[in-house]
Amino acid sequence: MANKKITDLTELTKAASNDYLEIVDTSANASKKISRENLTGWHFLTTPLTSTSWDGDSYSTTAKKTLIDLSEVFGVPAGVKAVMVRMAARDSGSSAGYCQLGLSPNSTAGSVAVQAYLQGVANDAYVSVNGVVPCDANGDVYYQVVASGTDTLDAVIEIWGYYL
Repeated sequence: MANKKITDLTELTKAASNDYLEIVDTSANASKKISRENLTGWHFLTTPLTSTSWDGDSYSTTAKKTLIDLSEVFGVPAGVKAVMVRMAARDSGSSAGYCQLGLSPNSTAGSVAVQAYLQGVANDAYVSVNGVVPCDANGDVYYQVVASGTDTLDAVIEIWGYYL
């Protein structure tokens, strides 16, 4: 490629995920290339990452201290900073009480980033939510379930993207 001023270049109005930019790596004192996808950090998926543990399985009330190892359970790369999730939950006794499925980057009770909240919802009716959940330092999340009884809350989690 001939030397040109940047103002003489043709503008690219939509970069593909495999297009590259030149970047100066100051730690190596060298020019390198970086893909648009790696520069932004977000990796969006056209097919969600799923788990046989979270595809409608039944859960009882679970303390917030329960961790989901996203790389082991969903195949997300280790150490991600956040995940884009779709959660769906239903409970056979939701019309009479407070039921929920929540995800969070910490084990603090009551602290949730994304929550499927089922209070007053007709029994066994799915509630679906989408959102971004920050991850802990290892790229994992904590979950909490409040169910109306033993194995009464059915939960689905899909991962539609992740941030490196």
